[in-house]
Amino acid sequence: MNAVFAVCLLSSISLAFQDPTPQGRGARAPQLSSEELAKQPQTRGATGDQERHYYFSEGKTESPYHLYVPKKYDGKTKMPLILSLHGAGARQNYFFRPAYGMPDLLEKYGFIFVSPFGFHEFGGYGAGLLPRVPVALDPGVAPNPVNARRPQWTPEEQAKVNELSEKDVMNVLALVEKEYKVDLARVYLMGHSMGGMGTWYLGQKYAKKWAALGILSAGFGYVDYPLQRLKGIPIITGAGSMDTAMHGERALAEEKRFKAAGLDIRYIEIPAAPTCR
Repeated sequence: MNAVFAVCLLSSISLAFQDPTPQGRGARAPQLSSEELAKQPQTRGATGDQERHYYFSEGKTESPYHLYVPKKYDGKTKMPLILSLHGAGARQNYFFRPAYGMPDLLEKYGFIFVSPFGFHEFGGYGAGLLPRVPVALDPGVAPNPVNARRPQWTPEEQAKVNELSEKDVMNVLALVEKEYKVDLARVYLMGHSMGGMGTWYLGQKYAKKWAALGILSAGFGYVDYPLQRLKGIPIITGAGSMDTAMHGERALAEEKRFKAAGLDIRYIEIPAAPTCR
């Protein structure tokens, strides 16, 4: 798979599992109302670290997204792009916590990086409607406390939120591709936890869009997952050895099953990494 993408992704994986600071554990920034967000300035074609927004008509709200464009971007030369999906309970700025060093990676390797909000902190990017492979927690691994904040939606409400979450992601991707010179042959999709599940879902649904997929702390697909749709797309997936996601022997067995189906996949486990929250 593309070596640059792998370096960026694996650096993020390592920090996401090991950062011990309160901010690294998921401190929540103040949220602006839709009306307040709509008033925030933004500059078309700008470079560097940017908090962006657009009017999401399907959701009837102003929706934020976090964008980083390397400062060497000149508006003429195409750049690869990473579309990244945050985990449950987080927001679009999740991957830009100072401890992660994301801007330095993007400047070094020359990637545009965008992370949509996905309509709701627990939006699911469409994946919430699919049957998941059940994962039993290992002894001593506590359930993720973020789940205590998860809304109790009816099936109909969940379906609508998932639909809007998926639409928000694809809207943001289209906006960035229209505004910037993106190398459409090098558009990468990655996600963490819920975002990793969203990556499995959007990865197969829009398979022709992606040069590669990166799945952090999200197991291996779903029940009856359409593996064949991802043939020819490099996939890198990882988890911590003390994670709530599928890991250890079960993950290695899934990696073997995916490879037997002809997929180009690599599983990486971070030893002694705690539950990713």
